[in-house]
Amino acid sequence: MADKTRVAKYQADRTNQKLYFCRLACQEADSTNDKQVYQAHCETAIFHLYGAFLAFLQELGYFYNITLAAPTLADIEEVLSERTQVSPEIQRLKQLQQQGFLADIEHAYQRCLYAVISEHAVDKAVDGKKEVPDLIVNVVTLSNQWLPDDATIREWRQQFLELIEQLRAGMVEF
Repeated sequence: MADKTRVAKYQADRTNQKLYFCRLACQEADSTNDKQVYQAHCETAIFHLYGAFLAFLQELGYFYNITLAAPTLADIEEVLSERTQVSPEIQRLKQLQQQGFLADIEHAYQRCLYAVISEHAVDKAVDGKKEVPDLIVNVVTLSNQWLPDDATIREWRQQFLELIEQLRAGMVEF
């Protein structure tokens, strides 16, 4: 039993650590005037916020005694349905992932991973091939209007923190 408590604590610590790193990145973004440095800190905050979501999924997997190296909501739900179990935590997370702040976080995370290519550049065909713009130039010169500002990221972090606290309160073993 002591071992299970230690691992459960580690899982919660990792989620909390990612949320803390997100907060630090938002603070750094708020304290800079350089556009590229601001963007870097906002992207870092988004990566840590999404990492907190992934860490919380590991925490849930451990709570339900599911051994998955990189669990997803669907993976956990599938294992639980095979056991004829239902997880209110998974249901709430799925709802927010489809429409809510988790959907916004996931969308921002995807936008950070993949370059935003303007449709005008892609429409230009050279010898029947689509022209792809120079991504390095785009990173430096394009506006980062697609990137949420640090205030939005802070709001998402706070909403996620409150949700985790609510879900953890219901995840008490007797």
